[in-house]
Formats: sequence, C-alpha cells, structure tokens
Amino acid sequence: MHRKHKKERHRRMKKRLQRLQHKYRLIIINDETFSEVLSFRLTKMNTFVLVFCLSIIFIGLIYLLIAYTPLKEYVIPDYPKTEEREKIIANAIHVDSLENLITQYDQKLQLLYMVINGDEPPQYLNSPNDTMQSIEEFSYNRSLEDSLLRAEIQEYNALNINFQQASYTNPHYSNLHFTVPLRGTVTQRFSPENNHFATDITAPAKSVIHSVLPGTVVLATWAYETGYTIVIQHNNDIVSVYKHCAKLLKKAGETVSAGEAIAIIGNTGEYTTGAHLHFELWYAGKPVNSEEFIAF
Repeated sequence: MHRKHKKERHRRMKKRLQRLQHKYRLIIINDETFSEVLSFRLTKMNTFVLVFCLSIIFIGLIYLLIAYTPLKEYVIPDYPKTEEREKIIANAIHVDSLENLITQYDQKLQLLYMVINGDEPPQYLNSPNDTMQSIEEFSYNRSLEDSLLRAEIQEYNALNINFQQASYTNPHYSNLHFTVPLRGTVTQRFSPENNHFATDITAPAKSVIHSVLPGTVVLATWAYETGYTIVIQHNNDIVSVYKHCAKLLKKAGETVSAGEAIAIIGNTGEYTTGAHLHFELWYAGKPVNSEEFIAF
C-alpha cells in the first residue's frame, strides 16, 4: 500500500515537471496586416527563471537608486536630512576635539600638582603635534633698542630684583635674582580676591618671553582656555607659568637659564581678549605676587 502511494506521488511530480517543460510560442503580429513581427519559444520553466532574474535586477536598481541618491531622504522614514547629517558629523568632530583637550587639561593639572608638591615629573608628555614649532620657522629681527636693552641688562643687571628685598623673607631666596619675563605694560595685577593669581603684561607683537630663573621645562603644551602654555620648575619649590603664547620655543624636559627666550607673546586660548602674557609665580603650591620680586 505504501509503495503504491509512493509511486502515485512520483508520477504526479513527473507530470508537473513535464508541464513546466511544455513549449509555448509567443507571437507578436501586426494588427492590420496580420503578419508576424516577433516570435518567441517559451516554457513555463524559463519564464519563471526570466521573471525571477528581472525581479532581482529591478530590486537591485531600486536599492542603488535609493541608497546613493537624495531620494533616501524622502523614501526612508526618519532619515536625517543633509543639513542634519552635516551637523552630526561636525558635532562628532567637536566632541572628539573636546575629549582630547580635556585629556590634555587633566594631564596638565596632574603634572602641575606634582611639580608644586616637589615630586619628580614624568619623562613623557602627550601634546598636539602642532604645539611645538621649530624656532627656524619663526623669523623676527632684533631691533637696535632690544640690543641696547640686552647690553644694559648684562652690564648693570638693572632689571633684576633681589628676592630678599621683597616682603616675602624666606632664607632660601637670599641669593635669587629674577629676570623680567616680558618688558611691557601691566594691564591686570595680582588679585586673589578676584581669583586672578597672575600678572598680565602687554607688549608689541613678536616680543620674546624670557624665563625668570634657571630651571627645567615641565610642561609645554596647548590648552583650550590658556592657549600655548609653558611651565618651568625652578629650585626652592618655585614654579613659573607663561600663558597665551603665540609660539613655544622650548620643549618639556629642556633646561633653561635665567633670561633665556622660551616663547613669543600671543593671543591664544579662550580666556584672552588681546595679545599679552599671563604670568604666574608659585611657591610651595601657593600663588605668589610676582610684582613683589620683579619690576615689570
């Protein structure tokens, strides 16, 4: 009984395959002359295959048309417009930049904290590739007045003030002499009550900034708020900070002498409204009024 049923099913399947292979002729004739124009020989099998292939091609063309043309903005629901996608890309770039700046700012704070507490700073420092520029790339001419001023400083040490003359009488500073970091006009003075722990000095464009004491550069980087910034660790727990520079002439790890050129005055960073030097002086982790020791 089972074998008979199996044979019957096999016979039906064979008939179906034979029907698919039956040949048909598709003829196109002229309606007026009844002459044959085109003639095609078809089977159900190749008709199904042809329809299937044409469907795949049609679907692929529709996909390409929607995916690579502006039609997707109107066909795909909730698809962002061109302006919105441009804003999304711009925001992603800004977020990536802000993350990088926050990382550098945290690194700066950590390094400055170590310096202020007298710890040895690490030997590595991550900073933007464009932070340090070769001094050969920046050309400036030394004026006659500048040369005369240098000669006067070297001969008479006129711009150096003995730390012992100031009100801060610490025996460690009895033999220290501070060099003026930038000769110019003081626009904002040290004011702790206004949260301004620095002295701001303006000077002509391309003026050179000098180190106030011998020391080691522990930070030479760029920050969003303060622009190009350089921090120098000196002896006796003294740290000097120079912010808003246009260019940095020294790298982290280099040693500098008193009066050596370390940067160029600038107007970089968010917290500045004009070209000036934001100069900070720290002792043992506390800000110090630099005007008590330096005649700007």
